[in-house]
Amino acid sequence: MQNATLTRRGALAAAAALVLPVYAPAQQLPNDGLAPAPQPGPRVGAPIAYLSIGTDGRARLLSPTTECGQGTHTAHAMIFAEELGLPLEHFTVEVGQPGPEFRRPPLNEMNSGGSFGVRFWYGPFRRVAAQAREMLIAAAAQRLGVPAGELTAADGRVTHAASGRSLGFGELVEAAMALPVPENPPLKPESQHRLLRTPAPRLDIPAKTRGAAIYGSDITLPGMVYAVTRLSPVFRAELDSFDRASIAHIPGILDVVPLPHGVAVVATNTWAAMRGAQEIRLRFKPTPHDTLDSATFSARMREALDRPGHVNRNDGDVEAALRSAARVVEAVYEVPYLAHACMETDNCTARINPDGSAELWLPTQHQDFCQAAVARVLGIPRERVRVHTTLAGGGFGRRYGWGAAEHAAAVAKAVNRPVRLIWTREDDLGQGYYRPAQVARMRAGLDAQGRVIAFHFKAAGPGSGTDLRPYLIRNDFDPTAVQSVADTRYRFGAFRTEYVRVDGPPIPWIWRSVGSSQCGYFIECFLDEVAEAAGKDPLTLRQELLAHDQRALRVLNTAAEQGGWGRPLPAGRHRGIAYVESYGSLVAEVAEVSVTDGMPRVHKVTVAIDCGEYVNPDTIRAQSEGGVVMGLSAALFEGITMKNGRAEETNFGAYRLMRMAEAPVVETHIIRSGETMGGVGEPPLPPAAPAMVNAIYAATGKRIRSLPISRADLR
Repeated sequence: MQNATLTRRGALAAAAALVLPVYAPAQQLPNDGLAPAPQPGPRVGAPIAYLSIGTDGRARLLSPTTECGQGTHTAHAMIFAEELGLPLEHFTVEVGQPGPEFRRPPLNEMNSGGSFGVRFWYGPFRRVAAQAREMLIAAAAQRLGVPAGELTAADGRVTHAASGRSLGFGELVEAAMALPVPENPPLKPESQHRLLRTPAPRLDIPAKTRGAAIYGSDITLPGMVYAVTRLSPVFRAELDSFDRASIAHIPGILDVVPLPHGVAVVATNTWAAMRGAQEIRLRFKPTPHDTLDSATFSARMREALDRPGHVNRNDGDVEAALRSAARVVEAVYEVPYLAHACMETDNCTARINPDGSAELWLPTQHQDFCQAAVARVLGIPRERVRVHTTLAGGGFGRRYGWGAAEHAAAVAKAVNRPVRLIWTREDDLGQGYYRPAQVARMRAGLDAQGRVIAFHFKAAGPGSGTDLRPYLIRNDFDPTAVQSVADTRYRFGAFRTEYVRVDGPPIPWIWRSVGSSQCGYFIECFLDEVAEAAGKDPLTLRQELLAHDQRALRVLNTAAEQGGWGRPLPAGRHRGIAYVESYGSLVAEVAEVSVTDGMPRVHKVTVAIDCGEYVNPDTIRAQSEGGVVMGLSAALFEGITMKNGRAEETNFGAYRLMRMAEAPVVETHIIRSGETMGGVGEPPLPPAAPAMVNAIYAATGKRIRSLPISRADLR
């Protein structure tokens, strides 16, 4: 129960509860170069991010992060449970409304991405939990007439060990509400931790197992109607006209609402709306790319490699070092557009209330974007739009989009009824929102001893942020195009990273691990080529390039040792290795692969991850498994090809994903370095593809410089 008049300490009018707001720090983590430095601004309005402890001793946490299946809400509850002294099962976690306390600097957005869900909020959450604990202890000290220093909080009770007396949290909340909030409460020392860094059961699993979990597609409202989109198959084509009479014969059809790039068919039930969306006759305006295909666009990107680009790192004189090198190794790599392929397609339920305010129910990763988009559609202030965030059936960056929210609001306004709107699978896969296609030319110079003395990385292609955050693009430079390269720990001697922007018609978007996914493949496969040219083992070359960095070496060597590098394998099996740092975490992986009749099979992937501090090791292992499988699936099978300005793959019959029976064993080794907490949801993905591709070369002698692998001849 949220109250718009919550004060600094706060209270709920409907029931006694101890309520504390969460204030995000202006800057908690080092800037990774993907966004400008933070500009702290004034807080506006009442705090709405808070912990609430009721008289029943249970806690309700409003989280700033969407639960997309990655276990973030469980981690949030674990942080509070540990510091507060309340059992984990006493917590309920929901996503809060957009507001200043939920917005992360430097961009001041409420979103779930960049693997920030736990690492950013770890410190603020511990502080708030400690504040609540100290207030409960102070209230108990007054009630029991003993010094606060003689009391401890654990298992939902404050106990005076000397006398054996104790009081439950629920008995203390009313008295605690009247006490001042300590600004700098002491945090529990690690010696007293019982929950953090131990495997904990996910809070969302029981409801999902019973089928009781609520996703966006499950929302039902009184008087609700149903809408299904039919959008242009050609990227970015505008609607010209539609023939409503073409679906008049379908029972249940209520209306057809025009949208900028198509229509929404509205009906009394989902099936009628789906059938109407399939059968309605539409005309779209021509576009400049109506005849564009993938081969033509690939040629454009490769031609751009010969044009000057934006140089964002330039250490030493690369050209001079390459000229003096005993040997120069050069290669061009390429990746295609990739869809997110979430199991739950884009959707939103919208209602416009009698007072003109609006409410949304949807599985968004970006509450602020959706709130602002709907406010524009309806012509109302942002604060008049409430966003109810549901569980998401897959996110991976796709749910940063606001298209379904805009469409649902437009339909709700047109028909004056609540509406649940869904995108078809064909629209979800065929509309863009792709990880960009990209090419990269790499040149490495070796001296007479086979040491790397120069490295030039030049990428060309669309930028991930040109549609998402165009205001961050400066000089046509998108930093995600050189992510995990420009900031690598490898020492190459003279080193330059460069990017040439080449726009394509699909909407480019962020995709799990963003630029690190393609750049990790580029650089780690190329380093195997460099190692061969230098006459060195791939592990040895990487050890030389990381010799100055003991933390990175430990990760690399752990993966190699645990993955059996250099030890005999069963006949027909081969290993590949890769190391990529992203989102504050260091990850190395060893893939064990065989190739039979031209088809690779990944048997095992060994993961070594150093994410600094961490909360739930079970989540790390789960995210390693998910990231590895997603990375392998993309490299093996996935890719959007264009023909006549549209996607050729618009459903799972053509857009092939890895099957469960094809998934490898994933063995994860967690290294606790004590460094600043890094991300977990994205970093295990980038090394998976290059580790596999390098193993395929060991098995076949064939370099795979273009993905997906299914299009290569490995026989």
